Amino acid sequence: MHWIAFLALPLIAALAAQYTSVTQTLGAHPFWADKVIWIGLPLGIALAWFSAFLRLGQVATTVLCLLLAGTSFMLAHAAKEAFAASYAESAFAGRFWYFGWIATCAFVASALATIGRPTPREH
Repeated sequence: MHWIAFLALPLIAALAAQYTSVTQTLGAHPFWADKVIWIGLPLGIALAWFSAFLRLGQVATTVLCLLLAGTSFMLAHAAKEAFAASYAESAFAGRFWYFGWIATCAFVASALATIGRPTPREH
């Protein structure tokens, strides 16, 4: 019962992100702006589950995931600029743009799932 927040928090955030089109607003391509949310969600939940399995601290895992989400976002933004500057010719930059957004969504979902993870006293 305590694991409901572990799954519900990132799921609610994913639904809100899709409803508000936040990924498209922040620079994801309109064609796959919603897809990266739903690809990143299970990856992030799996990463949070793995960190719980390894008994890593909640604060440290959350901070690390948020730092990695910020790094992924900056990489995706730089790749978007490179892709646009190449007049859509650079497939490498396009892949970095796409996978950078998937990583951003995965790390945000992981941070949210880690926040909702029960502490050892709640088991």
